Parts: sequence; C-alpha cells; structure tokens
Amino acid sequence: MNRKIAIILVFVLTMSTGTMLFSNVVDKVIVKVNNENILKSEYDKIFNATMAQFKQITPLEEQTPEKEKELKERILEQLIIDKLLIQEAKKQKIKVNRREIEEGINMVKSRFPSDEAFKMELRKENLTEKQFEERITNQLMQLKLIEEQVKKKVPQPTETEAKEVYDKIIAVINSSNQISAKNLNDDIKLLSQLVSRYFDEQVRVRHILIRSNKNDTKEEKAKAKKTIEDIRKKVVAGEDFSELAKKYSEDPGSKERGGDLGFITRGDTVPEFEKAAFALKEGEVSPVITTEYGYHIIRLIERKQKRSPNFDDIKQDLLQYVYTKNSEKYYEQYIENLKKQSVIKNISPID
Repeated sequence: MNRKIAIILVFVLTMSTGTMLFSNVVDKVIVKVNNENILKSEYDKIFNATMAQFKQITPLEEQTPEKEKELKERILEQLIIDKLLIQEAKKQKIKVNRREIEEGINMVKSRFPSDEAFKMELRKENLTEKQFEERITNQLMQLKLIEEQVKKKVPQPTETEAKEVYDKIIAVINSSNQISAKNLNDDIKLLSQLVSRYFDEQVRVRHILIRSNKNDTKEEKAKAKKTIEDIRKKVVAGEDFSELAKKYSEDPGSKERGGDLGFITRGDTVPEFEKAAFALKEGEVSPVITTEYGYHIIRLIERKQKRSPNFDDIKQDLLQYVYTKNSEKYYEQYIENLKKQSVIKNISPID
C-alpha cells in the first residue's frame, strides 16, 4: 500500500477527536459482518476526514482516481476489521475498568480547547455522552484483545535476526546505485538512509534566532539585524550563550533549551545554516547568519566525525525494528483467522 495513504489512514482511524470519532446514523447498509451492519454514513464520515487530510499533504498531481479508490478500499477494510475485533473482544469477555475508560475520555477531551467545545462536537454529531463513552470502551477492548492475542505471542527478536537486517543495510550503503531499486525492500532503503545519516559527520549546536522574513520592511530587517548583532556582542564579551538564547531567541523549538538543537547532520537544516554550523570549531561562535527564517548566531558545542556503521551502536534499534515487523505479521495473520471464522457480506457499493 502507498506509504502516504497508510500514514493518513493510521492518523484518521486512530485519532479520537472530531468527526473521525462520531457516527450516529441510520441509513443503508454497505457490509454485514456476522449480521452486524456497517452503515454508509459511518463510512462516509471517515472517508471525508481521510480525504481532507490526504489533500492537505499530497501534491495535486498525486491526487489521482486510483489513489482515491485505494483510500476507499482501505477505509472499508479497516471498518470491517474494527467490527471483527470488537465482536471478538466481546466473545472473549474482555473487560475494561472504569479508570481506564475515564482516562480514555479525558485524553480525547484534552484535544479540544474547552469542555464546551467538546460538548458542542457531541451535539453536532448527535451523539450522547453515553454513546461516546461506549465508543471509548469499545476501542479499549480492541486494544486489550490485540495485547492478549497478538502482542504477547510475538517472539522476542534475536540478535541473529537484527544482524541479518544490518547486513542488508550495509550492502545497500556500500553498493550505492548498483542495486536495482526494484530489488530493495522499501524499509531497508529507508533504514539505509537513516543509518548513513546517523554515522555521518554530526555537529551539536546552539543558536539564537531573531526572526525576519522577505515581507519585512527595510527598517524591520535592520532592527532585527541590529538586535542579533547586539546579542552577539554580549556572547563575545563572555555572557552565557544559553541564557541569552532563553532570553532573546525567537525559535520556540529550542529557546527553553538554551538554543540547543542537539546533533544535526547535513540536510537537516537550510543550506546557509548548515554551511555556517559545519564550518565552526568547538566553542566557536559564528558571525550573523541570514536564512529564510531571519538572523542567527550559532555556537558549536560538539562535533562527531563521520564513522563506519557499527552493529553494536544500532543493535537495539534493529531489534525493535524486527519486533515491530514480527508484530505486524502476527496481527495480519490474526485478522485473517478472524475473517475465515466470520461471515462477511457486501450489501451495497460504497460509491
């Protein structure tokens, strides 16, 4: 399945807010799952939310009828799976206690700006608080069922399995473009890129940003540049860089950490910032750097030289990767077994 579509489906079908969560409809049945109905309106709400997300993050040229068809099929498949899971959870007498339900409800409520906004959404969807609670309970029952029937049965990955993945990654890294892309697993290609970046040269930097953009007037740009120049003078005079960052920086992502961006590698930042950061020596402060975000000064804290990939350095990550892939296989097999034991009838087309 297309990776972008898969990500959207995970987002839409697991988030418990807004119209993705609610359906209280009585209309035509599109599928029967063991004599329980999946309704067209239930399907339409999820499809509309999914399409909205898809259009936001997908280039226009990729918004094809084929992709839309794939989305439709995947949404219906997920609704069938959800129905099978809750039926099996009830059959297995999976219980959810009151504390777990309340925690689930509070987690959803926290995603709304206020309690009134949450209640307005319930009213908008013609859903009572009791019905909402039932949906939360069903979701928690499904999670517990998967924990009991799938996760607990997944074998722990072995170092041999992790080493096999590592060897494939190294083969890709060392072969560059000599290996045909069609012969490579997408996961291995992605892992190879991540491993290459992890072992590439890295620098840990702090920065202070005073924002300015192309739409600012000359006076606004001059003021911003003067501000960063004055801050740099304070740094050169011996004032603490991290404290100055906390006080003056306009980068919300690093301000409270004293401007610390952690380790970055080439490609992580805009070219002007990257060039300046990698040119510094440890402890050195850059001149004022101009980027699309505004004006920066950078201090290099630490440098890691490029290294050859080492299995022991990434063994735990690879073990987790193997465990995740094994979990997916066990889950897929579990769902297939549920389907084989069930009666699933298509009643009406989704279009």
